Amino acid sequence: MPTKLGIVSAKGGVGKTTAAINLATSLYDFDQEVTLVDANMLNPNVSLHLDLPQATVALQHVLNSEIDVSHAVKAHHTGLKILPSSISIDASDVDICRLGEVLSGLDGTIIIDSPPGIGDNTKYVIDSSDKVVVVTTPDLTAVADSAKTVKLAGKMNKPVAGVVVNRARNDSYELTTDEIEIICDAPVIAKIPEDQEVRRAQFQSVPVVRYNPYAKATIEFNFLAAKLLSVNYKPPNMLAVRRLFRF
Repeated sequence: MPTKLGIVSAKGGVGKTTAAINLATSLYDFDQEVTLVDANMLNPNVSLHLDLPQATVALQHVLNSEIDVSHAVKAHHTGLKILPSSISIDASDVDICRLGEVLSGLDGTIIIDSPPGIGDNTKYVIDSSDKVVVVTTPDLTAVADSAKTVKLAGKMNKPVAGVVVNRARNDSYELTTDEIEIICDAPVIAKIPEDQEVRRAQFQSVPVVRYNPYAKATIEFNFLAAKLLSVNYKPPNMLAVRRLFRF
């Protein structure tokens, strides 16, 4: 498992932040020390997803050398450590080129939620990462944009751990795993299903892997974390679970 893992997407709205939060939480549940960094300084959403109060001390202050990174990290009830971004600070006033230096001051596994697209801020996230995970939905436009992100990482000599296909319905209107791998020239390492439990969890400001340990999306996020850690994961026996609830 790389120390710093950049979670990137070429297109907004594919569930990148949801994937970053749940992957980070699942890694924590596999006994990893995890810091989740909200590097989307244009539209930071990690705090909104996790019901954190608006940060008075945030990543932007650290990047501008106003404060040590340890003073900006917040503890969360999930067990995660969160390095938030502030929505009230103009990203153009931030010294983003110091991102790699700042992240080197954090311990354990670092999950970096990148801004969408392939602009300068995303490039700094990729450059600061040991590996990147590209998040996409299984529609042609999102996958085609994801291929650009994979190529960008290649040009920057940063390995791509793989593609995470989010909100998959496995119907005839979406690309298959083989088609996505051919277009992106990268392996699909997880396929997270469209799951109402994810929406319910977001409404409660809780990662779905904690909201419902038996949800289909939870099981796939756990498989993803196990794959990145190169450990075995045995999903719950759903037949036994159904019998228990029936009882």
